[in-house]
Amino acid sequence: MSVCSIKLDRVATKGGKLFLSGSLMCDSLGEHIPRLKAVFSCEGRTRRIPIPVLEEGEGYIEFSHVYLLDKLFFNYKNKSDVKVSFELWLGDENVEVESVTAETALPKGITADGCSLIVSEKIAKKKTYINIFELDLRSAVKRVVYTPMVWALGVYFGIYKKLHPVKKNRVTFMSGRRTELGGNMEFVWNELKDEKDIELKTMFFAQTSMMKMVKVLRKFLYLYATSRVIVVDDFFRLLNTFKRQEDTRIFQLWHACGAFKTFGYTRLGKPGGPHQFDKNHRMYDYAIVSSQEIARHYAEGFGISDTAVIPTGIPRTDIFFDSDYQKRIRSELCEKYPVIKDKKVLLFAPTFRGNGQVTAYYDIEKLNINELKETLGDEWVIIVKLHPFCRERFIVAEEYEDTIIDLSDVDELNDLLFVTDLLVTDYSSCVFEASLLNIPMVFYVFDLEEYVRDRDFYYEFESFAPGKIVETQNQLLECIKTGDFEQYKITDFKNKFFDNTDGKSSERVAQKIIDVVRGEV
Repeated sequence: MSVCSIKLDRVATKGGKLFLSGSLMCDSLGEHIPRLKAVFSCEGRTRRIPIPVLEEGEGYIEFSHVYLLDKLFFNYKNKSDVKVSFELWLGDENVEVESVTAETALPKGITADGCSLIVSEKIAKKKTYINIFELDLRSAVKRVVYTPMVWALGVYFGIYKKLHPVKKNRVTFMSGRRTELGGNMEFVWNELKDEKDIELKTMFFAQTSMMKMVKVLRKFLYLYATSRVIVVDDFFRLLNTFKRQEDTRIFQLWHACGAFKTFGYTRLGKPGGPHQFDKNHRMYDYAIVSSQEIARHYAEGFGISDTAVIPTGIPRTDIFFDSDYQKRIRSELCEKYPVIKDKKVLLFAPTFRGNGQVTAYYDIEKLNINELKETLGDEWVIIVKLHPFCRERFIVAEEYEDTIIDLSDVDELNDLLFVTDLLVTDYSSCVFEASLLNIPMVFYVFDLEEYVRDRDFYYEFESFAPGKIVETQNQLLECIKTGDFEQYKITDFKNKFFDNTDGKSSERVAQKIIDVVRGEV
């Protein structure tokens, strides 16, 4: 049993900012990467924010961070005291912080309460002013240029809302990255479409011109003002540009399964990470996830309260429990690619490196795809499915052109899993869907240490991966030759990341939306 305690050498407040620095002592730190969190709570709301580690040694870590108290909760001014507690995670273990002590006297307005601190309402509700000179250039320019524009749009929308009240039965599906229904939204739409007392609307656009954007904005303002429920499945910037109606509720049907790579506010202080005062994602009333186990990670990543995350299951995974759908997709793929009909299929589906779509890449030099095919022999076909962001392509030897198929630009990855006998991947979230089909997996991670440093995970990779981990091509080839895929790990993985494996996730999400529309929650 691990024992840990926190000593705070500085606790201070200034203009709505809370300064915390100190050290944590724990007798088992050496075995795991420590993940320390500050958990703020006020009147049923919670906000979990990571505490950056400044220095780590044998049995201790040192930390320091500044928290903006009036930015903890979205569109809510603290009306009572704020409690600050601490969480320590070592691997999958939540280690209890047994004591929190201050090396110096606590400032006025802050008191100790067991292992927590209590910040008085008077301090917690003070407005924080952001010094643009302390920001990076891009963030400073955005605040200077966009703040007056957003303020003006907000005034306009405030008047607009009074002229266009909420229609209590309207549910609108929105996306700034789609042109039509798909993914989680399509599954939920199909569950709702026959409900006679619900009016369904859509607003989809992607990469539109400035002229068309005016039309898009007009439609958005109307639907945002008049919808009881807004449904999105990805980041949608317009939602945090305008303050919604009080009766409007927002559902986030996030496109990914499970919790693997860190995202959102978990990445505070890291390259590409947000600032505490950013509004991205924080307006969600409901965010769906696949299991209670990962709810805290999504609450942290989205910057929302723990109570706003609901483990209904992911709608699009319902196909993995639909045998008729699976048979149809397998038949269609075999007809489209006859070579896979009587062969075993290795699906190579890694994720991208880089900070986003513009800089995304995959180092194809790290895998000799022709040598891999030679090792597999004639009974196997390789399907390559690189991430859509990646522009690189493998050069396939002429003799293997019929048995190495690059489908990076076509077909859904999930559909390809229905013909897959072995998945070779790295840090891709497709492992969650693959586990539902009990597909053997190999994790080819030639850059694991670098990836952990730059991107990091919610779980330590070695304990997370439901299959064999290899770091070199030779290890990969040997693993395939021996058939040592450590497939026994899949069952525990699946049980951890999926609370429901009944094919009814869409139904549960739809029912939650219906309950909101009918005023039953």
